[in-house]
Amino acid sequence: MNDLGEHASGASVDSNPGAEESVKAWFSKPSGTVSQATAPLSDSLAVTIGGIVQTAKDNRLVIILIMVLGCIGGVLKAFSETPVYRASLTMAVEPSSRNSRQSLFDPYAYRFYETQYELLKSRSVAERVVDELGLVERESVQRLLVPPSTLRSLALEAERLTGLDLIADAPIENAPKQQLTELQKRNKRQWLTQVIQGGVSVSGGDKTNLVNVTFNSINPEFAAEIANTLVSAYIDEGLDSQLNRSQQTTRWFAQRIQDLRVALDESQARLQKFLLDENLLDTSRNEQITTAELQSLNTEFIAARANLDETAKRYGARHPKLEEARAEYNAAKSRLDRASRSLSSNREKQVKLELLEREVKRNTEFYEAFLSKFKEADLSSSGTQVASARIVDRALAPSAPVYPQKQRIVLMWTIGGLFLGLGIAFLREQLDSTFKSGRMVEEKLQLPLFGVVQSMPEELENVEQHYIENTRSVFAEAINHIRTGVMYSDVDNPPHVLVVTSSVQSEGKTTLASNLALSYAQLGRTLLIDADLRRPRIKHIMETSATAGLVELVAGVANIRQSIVQNPNEKNLFVLNSGSTPPNPLELLASDRFSALLDKLKREFEYIIIDTAPVLPASDAVVLGRLCDTLLMAIQSDRTTHHMARDAIRRLNASNVSVGGLILTQANIKKGNPYQYGGYYGYGAYAYVEDKK
Repeated sequence: MNDLGEHASGASVDSNPGAEESVKAWFSKPSGTVSQATAPLSDSLAVTIGGIVQTAKDNRLVIILIMVLGCIGGVLKAFSETPVYRASLTMAVEPSSRNSRQSLFDPYAYRFYETQYELLKSRSVAERVVDELGLVERESVQRLLVPPSTLRSLALEAERLTGLDLIADAPIENAPKQQLTELQKRNKRQWLTQVIQGGVSVSGGDKTNLVNVTFNSINPEFAAEIANTLVSAYIDEGLDSQLNRSQQTTRWFAQRIQDLRVALDESQARLQKFLLDENLLDTSRNEQITTAELQSLNTEFIAARANLDETAKRYGARHPKLEEARAEYNAAKSRLDRASRSLSSNREKQVKLELLEREVKRNTEFYEAFLSKFKEADLSSSGTQVASARIVDRALAPSAPVYPQKQRIVLMWTIGGLFLGLGIAFLREQLDSTFKSGRMVEEKLQLPLFGVVQSMPEELENVEQHYIENTRSVFAEAINHIRTGVMYSDVDNPPHVLVVTSSVQSEGKTTLASNLALSYAQLGRTLLIDADLRRPRIKHIMETSATAGLVELVAGVANIRQSIVQNPNEKNLFVLNSGSTPPNPLELLASDRFSALLDKLKREFEYIIIDTAPVLPASDAVVLGRLCDTLLMAIQSDRTTHHMARDAIRRLNASNVSVGGLILTQANIKKGNPYQYGGYYGYGAYAYVEDKK
């Protein structure tokens, strides 16, 4: 080994002590010195916008394809739609003259017009239209209301554009008329009513009484015919409703007057019968006679009582004069009592007579009042507002369709395809669990990222030694960046023995290890060990004259001079190949002989880079991780998934092996945005400029 040390003694790179101390002082600052809260909000916004733009760029072919398909679909949609024509009619609707003045001060007068709008779209008006136009009996009415199929619409549009007769319609003039049953007629009438209701639209102005009525149909003449007939049916419906109310009012008045007349006749008959039965035809004269007679009898009674008192004082109790006076007194009292009872009976008859007379009078007044109201009532207005409607402008057959708006449909479908493509792109981005950027690696794994290594062209030969071929390339700058991050990850005790591994195979760990060894060789004596004893690769990419390797060296069948050779392109780099394939690689690496060998190599070399097997397929990295200063894990961009990397880190941590840092490999820097790769780390753009010079 001393010969190897003398051979490479002049290759050490002198360093500037002042600069090195400044860099160490910078990296030795606490990690929380610069608070994330001080970062401007615009940075995170710029990162978000940059990510969105990058996602759109990455999936631009899918987005463009879906947008083109949307445009084609919009064209097919626009030209397959059947043209719809809209006939418009203007009419004036006003309340009746009786309520028009009141409606001016009614805050709820708008309800009247809303009611008329609903009446225009009512089922009864639509049924009148069906009946007046005889739509049930029309054979071609279905063609006027139901649009043709999509294929037929496309063929009709092609006929219009080319002038060719592409559709041979069978003549319908000589077709036999189909006889419908009553059930079929009812069903067709109901269907036509629903179609007309669905095609009617009513709107009114805010400051006028004018109402606009429209009807949509695939035939312009039929649309105008329906609109005109609809308004006429609405007016007829209002007149019929008014007539029905008048007739109902007349019948009610007639029935009520008849009932009152019968009640009046019955009350008069009861009064007449009472007068005849009680002989009270001249009630006022009889009352006067009875009163005069009662006064006379009362006078006689008073005189007989006075005579009785005077006789009793003058004569004795048994005197004949006293008996005679007493007899006169009794007779006068008896006549007075009979007259009083007769007068009381007449009073009762008089009260009953008055009741009968008042009943007759009341019935007479009711009868005369209803009779007068019946004669004076305005039967055209029975207490509700009646619309006074008239047509201002009749509907004419429209000359151009209102639907479809072909340019708008094509534009909307194209925009829809664009947004659908963007949605699919972002959905793919969300479902893709691979690592796309260095920022994503740090966020998902919560471990330091030492750098990003770009992907190299497939036609490039010997990519594992590309660092020494072009030391000013983006690739070389990325390797130097990783080397700097590893060295200053622990300023007081920088790592000298590095293990490079990955989650699974083919993630670029061997390329990373060999180029990283070339980079460390710029600082001092560096040894590259191929410890991937299952799939060794370094012996295939670095041709050496060694007759033995790591396996033979650990087994003691070869010495260091036979196993370790100097790289012909870099005199400070020495290579230890894997040697022959052992039957038990894990036991060999976990042996005490390997540990003792590694301790010996640490004294001979300043830096040792070990390329070992992936973590998930094998446990070699777990064993080597206990013996090294730090462990680096390579993560391939757009291939390694989140759960693969987490499982590998979890397996290492379970064996008390910590991951010193991560490296994102095979990243497409030209494809990525500045916040993902080169611009994010600050070396990409500068290296490209230097490379061009």
